Amino acid sequence: MNLSPGSADRIRNSTGRLESFPVFPEKIKSGFILILSGGVVRGVGHLGFLAACRERNLPVKAIVATSAGAIAGAVYQSPKCSIEEARKRLQSLKLREMFRLSPGRSGLLDPLRTSRLLGEMIGHETDFSELSGPLAVAAVSLQSGNLALLSEGIVIRAVAASSALPPFFKPVRIGSNDYVDGGVLSILPVLAAKQRWPEHPLVAVNVNDVEDRQGQKGIDAWLEVSPTSSAVRMAGWNILTHPLRFLSMGLSWTLRLEASSADWYVGISAGRFSLTDRANLDRIYRIGYDAGERFSGMF
Repeated sequence: MNLSPGSADRIRNSTGRLESFPVFPEKIKSGFILILSGGVVRGVGHLGFLAACRERNLPVKAIVATSAGAIAGAVYQSPKCSIEEARKRLQSLKLREMFRLSPGRSGLLDPLRTSRLLGEMIGHETDFSELSGPLAVAAVSLQSGNLALLSEGIVIRAVAASSALPPFFKPVRIGSNDYVDGGVLSILPVLAAKQRWPEHPLVAVNVNDVEDRQGQKGIDAWLEVSPTSSAVRMAGWNILTHPLRFLSMGLSWTLRLEASSADWYVGISAGRFSLTDRANLDRIYRIGYDAGERFSGMF
């Protein structure tokens, strides 16, 4: 089968779903923007992926990230902390260091706990201008309701804002605006990255996937293929839980739309672990590293 660069031939498998056989786009090899998803503890997979990228000295032009991805991105771009140092610090992390109760009308937990932890690694007063490369952190402004890419000022405060998931964490005030977790609107901010750096190809890395898959994902690759015929029956729903199911489905579809806008998608199968599974940090890191090795091997 002959495939031209940047194209994908698709065939139907036995279940009727579409599978892609992509060719790695040559334009990525000259430099790319890396987009890192949120994912709480799964974000350690980003550290593994980034470690592999650094070993091969890949041309990462900038990083755009949400929440846990923002922590990993700040470590990668910091001249003061290595990925291995950050990994060891996270392995030794105690639960009380991650969360501190600070009850109030706007949340239960202190969001600056994240900034203090990151500050231990990259420096509490490190400014975005002091990083080794560009970093933009996604957070949602409560004043406008829009997604913002924070890339000026103190790094750890922006990352804390990007990680302040409501209703658990209080919003973080930066300037005159209050910000919460960027994952509220986009857990994988590809479209925001495209707007900021329209001239560069985009590589999206999602640690919430359940498969280790890489490739180009057009919109049709995420759509179900309707069966030719099927019996009609009523589906059963739990009336107490189905609204949460619909919310989860909506967030998942937004992620898929964002992923479809990237020039290359990397799925890291850390989604098999819970968001707070600290017992499997080494496994999650290794999964991310292996994905980075496969990605780096295309250069």
